[in-house]
Amino acid sequence: MSNISNLPPIQHSMPQQNAQNRQLTSEQQQLITDTLAQFDPDSMTETDALSIVEAFSEAGIQPSRALAETVAQSGFDARSIGELAGGQGANQGNRPPPPPPGQGTKPSLNLSDELLSELNEMLNNYYSNDLSDEDKASTLESIQQILQASAPQGGLINVKT
Repeated sequence: MSNISNLPPIQHSMPQQNAQNRQLTSEQQQLITDTLAQFDPDSMTETDALSIVEAFSEAGIQPSRALAETVAQSGFDARSIGELAGGQGANQGNRPPPPPPGQGTKPSLNLSDELLSELNEMLNNYYSNDLSDEDKASTLESIQQILQASAPQGGLINVKT
């Protein structure tokens, strides 16, 4: 099956700093140490983890190897803090929250390779100006039938005749 809504991924031309190579300033390292000193690594709660993640975020500290190492020196595990905070720390950056369950994917038009090829041929014929008005009407009706039959429940398209 081919999915007509498949598009190649968008490539960003902006250089991205490698998360593994981010260095912390001495002020950031001190903030991490001071923040973690307020908590017990053996009795960490979700609220504690959220407070830590928020403090780091407000200071512009992003997940990195340097952060993980500094956190470890204070007796904590950065990954555990991120997971306890609901994934807010590990590799989240400035991404929006995930969509609610059931809304993560949009319905798309699924066609077999054969139907996709047939549809492509019909569209090429329709726009070739080699067809009579009657043949164009018949071809358009066939195209509409394929699209209506292949549309997901709830409809992706509105085909008017």
